[in-house]
Amino acid sequence: MKQASWDIMDNEKGSVIIIVAAAMVLLLGIAALVVDVGFLYYNKVALSNAADAAALAGVQELPKDHTKATETAVSYAASNGVETSQVSAEVLPSGRSIRVETSRVVPLAFAKILGFPSTTVTASAKASVGATKGCQGVAPFGVVETDFEFGKEYTMKYSPKDSGLTGPGNFGALQLGKSGASNYLQNIIEGYPEWLEVGDEIPTEPGNMAGPTVEGVNSRMNACNHEPKCTYDHFVKGCSRLLLVPVIDSLYVAGRNTVVLTGFAAFFLDEAASEEIVTDDGVKEDSCRVTGRFVRWAADGDLGNINDYGVVSYRLDD
Repeated sequence: MKQASWDIMDNEKGSVIIIVAAAMVLLLGIAALVVDVGFLYYNKVALSNAADAAALAGVQELPKDHTKATETAVSYAASNGVETSQVSAEVLPSGRSIRVETSRVVPLAFAKILGFPSTTVTASAKASVGATKGCQGVAPFGVVETDFEFGKEYTMKYSPKDSGLTGPGNFGALQLGKSGASNYLQNIIEGYPEWLEVGDEIPTEPGNMAGPTVEGVNSRMNACNHEPKCTYDHFVKGCSRLLLVPVIDSLYVAGRNTVVLTGFAAFFLDEAASEEIVTDDGVKEDSCRVTGRFVRWAADGDLGNINDYGVVSYRLDD
């Protein structure tokens, strides 16, 4: 009986060793899974971020220059730690989207014990450019829709001498938010802070509004202190002389009335040309005209407007 007991104990010890050995293999497998999966996730996030940055950088050259768009995308991916040979960029047939794909061979730590020394991680991103359909920060001047030409001068706020170009009592000023001269002035200087979108109906701000117009325009002119001075064909992003302006369907409306927002345009601001005029009643009063040169602008907004007036937005697509 005693010998039989020892045999049973030896068998049990042998079974325990086998179980422990099997458990160790399982634990090593779990460790490989935890450590290596975490490392793979880290690399996946890094590649995704690099692809996103590359796509957003490249799309800013579209639709004008496809070659520069792809070169810029590859360069940005490389600056974010991806080997140039592991980046590909392609402008899609629409000419307004770019797709970037990145990859990296990732060595594995514990999984190689199980026969998996490395694996390839990939990520991709697509970015598109389109006419802006909604944004913030616009100036309270309405410009009637037309076939704008880049570099050409356009009137944003009319003088009473231009009465034949607008409806009675209106000279291009818009009521964005509250009515009144103080709000109008603030919107010239700072831009309207609320969201506007194509299709919105906007009230006009009737009256000459010469005083706040000149004050607001001069404030923006004086706030540009870049060296060399900004010009319409060479300006820095964020220059105070750049005005984002609503494009509207018409100014031939009488008094305080509504106009329809059809898109957004951007102008490099000229000085407000002020003068003294004499009204039909023989009264002298100040007047001014505001002009600017039509330029391209990349706005922080939603894209999707079918009317392209030179203001575009970028987005990452799913």
